[in-house]
Amino acid sequence: MKRIINLVLSLILAGLFLFPLSVEASSEGDVLDLINEYRASAGLDAVTMDDELNGVAAIRAEECSQKFSHTRPNGQAWYTVSKLTNGENLAHAVNYNQQKPENVVYAWMLSPKHSANVLRSNFSLVGIAYYCNDEGETFIACEFR
Repeated sequence: MKRIINLVLSLILAGLFLFPLSVEASSEGDVLDLINEYRASAGLDAVTMDDELNGVAAIRAEECSQKFSHTRPNGQAWYTVSKLTNGENLAHAVNYNQQKPENVVYAWMLSPKHSANVLRSNFSLVGIAYYCNDEGETFIACEFR
């Protein structure tokens, strides 16, 4: 009996390493909370999640799975996706730890251009989306207005 239990536990653990864990449903909200923590520490107003920008972010996250760039797969600039967006932060995660909201936002804060978007005082709305491809990679887009 002990061997069976050990075998089952081994198979479960092996499965966790062989198959990527899915993004938690709260990831986008957690990214928003972390962005607002950085903004608050800089004396800035919070940004709020916007449904329309979420849709734009979903398009960009999926596009980034085809071409990870601020240039869209059709060769146009990122901002041509919508007239709603005035700034964009992207992230590409190849494992579970990289897709965690705290690591995504921390990476943005280490980059001068990405951190400037997070801390831009005239931004008040954001859209955030995670997209996971078949290879287990995750693409995160944050669109600002």
